[in-house]
Amino acid sequence: QKTFTMRKKEGLADYRYFPEPDLPEVVLTGEYIDEIRNLMPELPEAKRRRYENIGLSMQDVIFLANDDKVAHFFDSTLEHGTDAKLAANWIMGDITAYLKDEKLSIDESKLTPLELSEMIAYIKNGTISGKIAKEIVVDLIAKGGTVKSVIEEKDLVQIADPAAIEAMVDQVLTDNPKQLEQYRAGKTKLQGYFAGQVMKASKGKASPVLLNKILGEKLKGSC
Repeated sequence: QKTFTMRKKEGLADYRYFPEPDLPEVVLTGEYIDEIRNLMPELPEAKRRRYENIGLSMQDVIFLANDDKVAHFFDSTLEHGTDAKLAANWIMGDITAYLKDEKLSIDESKLTPLELSEMIAYIKNGTISGKIAKEIVVDLIAKGGTVKSVIEEKDLVQIADPAAIEAMVDQVLTDNPKQLEQYRAGKTKLQGYFAGQVMKASKGKASPVLLNKILGEKLKGSC
């Protein structure tokens, strides 16, 4: 079905249409319209386009743009120079999951956009691992504070010393001779088991990148 314009009142004599003499014509200049437009909040469609233009997937765009509070938190995080995709992943993942469990909205969280930005920076520079960050973000949402203070208080700095990680790998391989023999016999999936044991020994602080590199070299050399 379609709607078509049949006729216009203003142009037909039958309607005896004429301007109201006591009401002056309203003239809206382009400058005035732009001024009003700039005072308006960003419309949802404009927000969605902006998020698409910074490289977010449609799933990310819909999730973030559909809630003004979430969108504001996301935009505030980006103001600190944070990678958009990483910020979106944290907000849509661990942060939203925790808030949902606690029946809280994001503006009731004690986590600030600045501290989310700081936490992502600590992950990128290798100070903490993603696993440790998951623990930190829960603390920040519930109690507030700073990423730095939580790291120092709980001694969560990632172990990035190759010698220290190598020593832990050696110990795990020594402590698990049966699994090592099974690995040599072709059960290569046991590499994940060994990695898990090292992470357990390091209380989750071993650098995953270094751990996998050193462990891979050790296992390759043992075959």
